[in-house]
Amino acid sequence: MPLTPFHFGPPFLIGILLPRRINMAAILLASVAVDVEPIYCLFNNCQLHGLLHTYIGATAFSLTVVTIIIYLARKQFQKISDMLKVKQDYSLKTIIIGALVGGWSHVFLDSFMHFDVTPFWPVPGNPFLGVIDNSTNYLITIIGFTFGGILFFWRVYKLRTVKSTV
Repeated sequence: MPLTPFHFGPPFLIGILLPRRINMAAILLASVAVDVEPIYCLFNNCQLHGLLHTYIGATAFSLTVVTIIIYLARKQFQKISDMLKVKQDYSLKTIIIGALVGGWSHVFLDSFMHFDVTPFWPVPGNPFLGVIDNSTNYLITIIGFTFGGILFFWRVYKLRTVKSTV
C-alpha cells in the first residue's frame, strides 16, 4: 500500500473491538512500522518489499522492535490511553499479540497489491496478488478506520455520560 496510513484501518478496528486482549499502541505501531523497509530502500536502491513484508520477517520485527518499544514506553502510552479514555492492558502478552496482528495485517494488505511481496517466503510467489483490486483494498482500510473511529467515539461518549450521571 503506497500510503502507509491506510494500514491503520483494520488494525484500529480490531484494537477497538478487543481492547483487553490486544494492545492498541502495539497494533497501530506494528501496522505501519513495517514500512521502514521500503522507506529505507527508496534511498538505498534495494527491493522495496523484502524481508519485512513476509510473515516471517514481520513476525520477527514485531516480536523484537515493536514489542520492545511499546513495552519500554508502556507508562507513557498508558498516560495517553488514559487521556483518550481508552482502557488498555499494557501487559507483555497484549503487547505481543497487538504487535503480531499489526505486522501480519500489513503484510496481508500489501500482498494484494504489490508484485514484489512474497508473504510466505522462503516459498516463492504471492497467492494473494490481484485477488482483490486496489480500490477494494483501500475501501477495506477506510471502512475499518471509519468503524473503528465510530466505536472509539461512541465509547468515549458513553463513558462521559455515565460519569456525568453519577
